[in-house]
Amino acid sequence: MRKVPYMAERAILLAAGRGERMRPLTDETPKPMAQVGGRRIIDTLLAALVAAGYPEIFVVRGYLGEKLEALKDQYPMIRFIDNPHWHEANNISSLLAAGDLVENAMIVEGDLFLQNPALLRREQRETNYLAIPVEETDDWCFFPDDAGIIRRMAVGGKDCWKMVGISYWTAEDGRKLQESLKRLYRMPGGHERYWDEAALSVDIEDFCVHVRTCTAEDVQEIDTLEELELLRRSLGKR
Repeated sequence: MRKVPYMAERAILLAAGRGERMRPLTDETPKPMAQVGGRRIIDTLLAALVAAGYPEIFVVRGYLGEKLEALKDQYPMIRFIDNPHWHEANNISSLLAAGDLVENAMIVEGDLFLQNPALLRREQRETNYLAIPVEETDDWCFFPDDAGIIRRMAVGGKDCWKMVGISYWTAEDGRKLQESLKRLYRMPGGHERYWDEAALSVDIEDFCVHVRTCTAEDVQEIDTLEELELLRRSLGKR
């Protein structure tokens, strides 16, 4: 048996959102294109994916999608997927737009400032979701069992794992994920849900998703202008 059973074929970056909590910066700039020390947030992800040797890299775009074309200057290998429903649905619509590309894929939120490129390595042992063990959080979090399999997802909790928007899905689980996303989207209010809720809430009994450990120093999610400025100050950059 191989020590590493899976090798991710592609990465899908979700970068279609409006970034309301980062206005007025995002009035003219997609959130993943915001800069820290002269480097765009999404550059930390793309550079790591290229270095890891991903054969395919897709970026799902929506709001101000044309401005993401500038990424092609540095990363000519990337391909774009247009999400026509970004303005009327949550990020579940972005992953639905990716279709069967979610099979054997790394799925990455585009607003993450990555400081540990090894988190995006292609070699994976099972379907997993990155998370940080914490004593308490008011953010999205996981509650895994003793085997490290996620059994519940919630907003806020104690002695849990704070969710980080990086996950890997095997080909088999990716196929199941597609069907789960479609079912959730068709439900009343389904278009307002986050894509993760399909496999980790609504249909959680159908999946075996492991937590994969990282630290708060490895990667930071940028949701607000305050978080952006805090990151800039912590790194001594503007």
